[in-house]
Amino acid sequence: MAYLNVQRAALRLGVAPHTVRRWTASGLLPCTRTAGGHRRIREEDVDALAQQIGGSTHLEARRAREREVETLLETSLALVGQLELPDLLKETAERLTRLMDCDFCAISTYDPVARSISTLADFDAGGRRLPDVEEYPLSRFPLTRWVLDEQTPAVVNAGDPAADPHELRELVREGDKSLLMVPLVFRGESIGLVELMDHARERRYSRQELRICTAVAGQAAAALHNAQLFARARDATREIDRVCEQLDAVGDALAGLGGTTDAAGLLDAAARAACELLGATTCVASARGLSAGHAAGAQDVAARAGRAAGGPEASDAPPGPNAGAGRRLEAVAGAELLTVRSGGGWDVVLTATLPRASRRGEAHILRLLAAAAAAQMQRLP
Repeated sequence: MAYLNVQRAALRLGVAPHTVRRWTASGLLPCTRTAGGHRRIREEDVDALAQQIGGSTHLEARRAREREVETLLETSLALVGQLELPDLLKETAERLTRLMDCDFCAISTYDPVARSISTLADFDAGGRRLPDVEEYPLSRFPLTRWVLDEQTPAVVNAGDPAADPHELRELVREGDKSLLMVPLVFRGESIGLVELMDHARERRYSRQELRICTAVAGQAAAALHNAQLFARARDATREIDRVCEQLDAVGDALAGLGGTTDAAGLLDAAARAACELLGATTCVASARGLSAGHAAGAQDVAARAGRAAGGPEASDAPPGPNAGAGRRLEAVAGAELLTVRSGGGWDVVLTATLPRASRRGEAHILRLLAAAAAAQMQRLP
């Protein structure tokens, strides 16, 4: 014999808990008491009362609503605990494919400025990740754009002659029969899209199914936002740790500059230090027509001193509005040229070739090195 507490009995009956307590006190709804004085009500008595006050249809609706609430609560608890993006995507896809009885689930982010969609992950019903689709513009898919703009689900079936022809072409290409698109909405803004595909049949989703799918998508949107914040915070922490390590090494680099006795040696030391601090492949240091270069990994770095033989030196270029700040000059095949200048009397210029994009704080470290080299230049005889 199953017993319900007051809260669950109220949920079954569609009334407030205090109403159930009043009914038990009046004898309308029989109950027993636990040793601690808590009410326990037989499930049969709750169902019988539900029949009296609303009939079988009322009871079934309440039970369906109860199952819906339980599903949402369980899903919410499962998603809120996922901070790693890959785990969150997999959890979301598995729950939605199971909940909606679909074969595939794709989760994407939405860029409202570029008006484009980027797929984060695509899973089948077994939880296997499929190859991601490249970013695509919404201009090719007006129905998708409508779903995101209006924040309303939409269904496309392969046999529907009135369906969006752009989406129909994709269904035919993928061999699917039905597509359900649900926007990911966070704080009133569309941040992404969930797409659920049925490979074997066309679908007609009930209002309850669409409602619960939209609610789960809303929970997924909040969890996705939190996971992205967590990833950015972790990346920022790693960046701070890396900058701190580089700053620890700056002291040794500055000490090396202080041990030089001539301008050519000082520029060579500055170029070498820049390569070591930033992991640059090459660096050229120049000031007042003098220059020296260093290539990472070379045992003996060729350095030159004297007037440049052809073309103006980097130090001859006009300072411009970004003088003293790091500037990204070139990015080819993942490499980047980073140039800073110290300003002041000697105006030391450091140009480092990085095998990657520059990271936060590296331009400042390079400028600190240039300023230290310029200060040491003034102390040389």
